[in-house]
Amino acid sequence: MACIAPVSRAAEPGQEAPGIPAAQALERLEQGNQRFVSGKPNAKDLAHDRMALAKGQHPYAVVLACSDSRVAPETLFDTSLGELFVVRLAGNVVDDDALGSIEYAALHLHCRLVLVMGHDACGAVTATLAGDAPPHISALVQHIEPAAAKAKAKGLDAAGTLAAAVRENVFLQADRITSESAPLAELAKKGELEIARGVYHLDTGKLELLPKPAVSTAK
Repeated sequence: MACIAPVSRAAEPGQEAPGIPAAQALERLEQGNQRFVSGKPNAKDLAHDRMALAKGQHPYAVVLACSDSRVAPETLFDTSLGELFVVRLAGNVVDDDALGSIEYAALHLHCRLVLVMGHDACGAVTATLAGDAPPHISALVQHIEPAAAKAKAKGLDAAGTLAAAVRENVFLQADRITSESAPLAELAKKGELEIARGVYHLDTGKLELLPKPAVSTAK
């Protein structure tokens, strides 16, 4: 049986020069997603990659995603070990812990791209719209409430409101990365960090990249 060719790398995992340009990192994510959608992933030698990464890591992008079991960045972007620095919280929210993780990846691992990725039918966003959640979930959804309010104001039906809230939440959380972290804001100002925004579609497996907002959406 023919083997699918492994992904081409300039160096072994963990040995690649850190800090590849954001545009190149985003292109890698898009290409990986295309392979995932087409059902033609690259062959991977995880044992080899594990050994190569034992002494260090140089991930090429940060992905902030939801904890939803159907949304696994390493799989849907067809990556191996050491390629992505993944931060996952329900609702892909940016809280202090998420910011600390992103700061580490940007400042110490020199990742120049952060992708904030929401997804269809997000349970955390749904809970925020419903306004009835247990205490710990309530502590989580408070980060999403401004996005939910903006979506509700559009006057859409339930499905449309949820879809709009997912998108508004992506914009809101992406904006918080630089509005609430001075080091990350400074990197962005110098052109050394870029924030991309996207929504993952559960039925197709595709990443939909969203446009950069013209104005801040932070509350």
